[in-house]
Amino acid sequence: MKIYSVEIGKNIRKGLTVHLKEKLSFFSFDKKSSKLRVSIFFPDIIYSSIVLPEIDDEETVQILLKSRMSALLEEGKNYSFVILKKERISENETLFDVYGIPTDKFFEIIDLVNENPYNIELFTVDIFSLAPISKKICGNKTCFHFYGDTEKALITVSKGDDILYVRSIPLPEITELKDLTNIYYENFNMTYVFTVQTKRINVESIVISGKAASDPQLLKLCEKLTNLKIKIPSVETFISGISQEDFMEYLIPVGTALLNKNFDFTPSIIKKEKALKGISKFLSLFSIFLIILLSIGIFTVYAGIKEKENQLSDLKKAIQKKISFINKKISKDELGYFINYIKKFEKSEDLNPVFVFDQMPSIFEVLNEKMITIENKDNRQIIQIFSEQNFSSLSDMLSFKLKINEILRRYKNIQKNIQEDKENLSLRINLRIEREIHEDR
Repeated sequence: MKIYSVEIGKNIRKGLTVHLKEKLSFFSFDKKSSKLRVSIFFPDIIYSSIVLPEIDDEETVQILLKSRMSALLEEGKNYSFVILKKERISENETLFDVYGIPTDKFFEIIDLVNENPYNIELFTVDIFSLAPISKKICGNKTCFHFYGDTEKALITVSKGDDILYVRSIPLPEITELKDLTNIYYENFNMTYVFTVQTKRINVESIVISGKAASDPQLLKLCEKLTNLKIKIPSVETFISGISQEDFMEYLIPVGTALLNKNFDFTPSIIKKEKALKGISKFLSLFSIFLIILLSIGIFTVYAGIKEKENQLSDLKKAIQKKISFINKKISKDELGYFINYIKKFEKSEDLNPVFVFDQMPSIFEVLNEKMITIENKDNRQIIQIFSEQNFSSLSDMLSFKLKINEILRRYKNIQKNIQEDKENLSLRINLRIEREIHEDR
């Protein structure tokens, strides 16, 4: 799958198209995909640690968040939130880290990139784009990751998938390259001391990336301050097809391409509409596929049975014609033999299950039958139909179950066994039809 990952700051805008697999591969610096991942520089991100009850309804959660964070939010503005689960406090309450940005930031970006909002696969803040880089380098060790370019400095402190602390610092616009070392180190020093002494976080690894990674004086100062060996992300670990220099330049878009969707700030209204469009498209394709599959399955079985029925009918007519032809030439005893022979054929029609299937077309219209078995035993015929149905959602599965049960109520001689697999969203259906056949001895 190709995605275009773009970084947008106050003056900086850069992106690259990549193939997203187990490891990224570079495709182009130009936009070559309709799917976008966007990270923005937004130093005024809102943060709070909040205890919330166990609620599945997203709209209720949003209302609670706005109420609990009202002192931090600007009145009259809508906000998009990223909610990260930290730990369970009690049986019904959980502690969350909540980050928020104004919803209008998303729509500003839509206008800027002139893109359909439903093509935005992930919309995030660039401090979180450092997290997958940190995890790959540091594993489950607590990682202090400092990124610097000519516009900003970003610090993300994380441990595995958990974000412990973040900070974004805009740099002065008149910054000259020779002044960057001092500005970088001042912010590194201040944030590192705050993290260790005030936040009491045990930092185990230091990562420096971006333009800051090419500043030997900064690396030396940071190593002396922390007494830890500085780690610099290596291009070979993350993406193929670009140089180490380009990797440092485009590290934020690369991190955004690898970022977990838990860090998506896309407004909830857009997420809902995207989900509805996705479900609608999937159901349309699935319906077409299911119709084709059912048609193939039903007509294959039905055609085979019909063919046997037609052959039987043709044979019966041929024998009757032959009897009419030879009737004048045979004795009564011989005639009785042929009459008995015809009755046997007529009886075989009663044994033919196609007449059973003809009486229940509504079942075969909805079932995706896998196998049909027919057994004649002790003057009874047992027909079994085995089916397995797969679904895209639990609601679709339950709706189908109600539908098939409603159909089966019309047929009193059908025994049913329907097994639910909610984990895999599938139903296994076994229908059993028994009927007397009274074979003549």
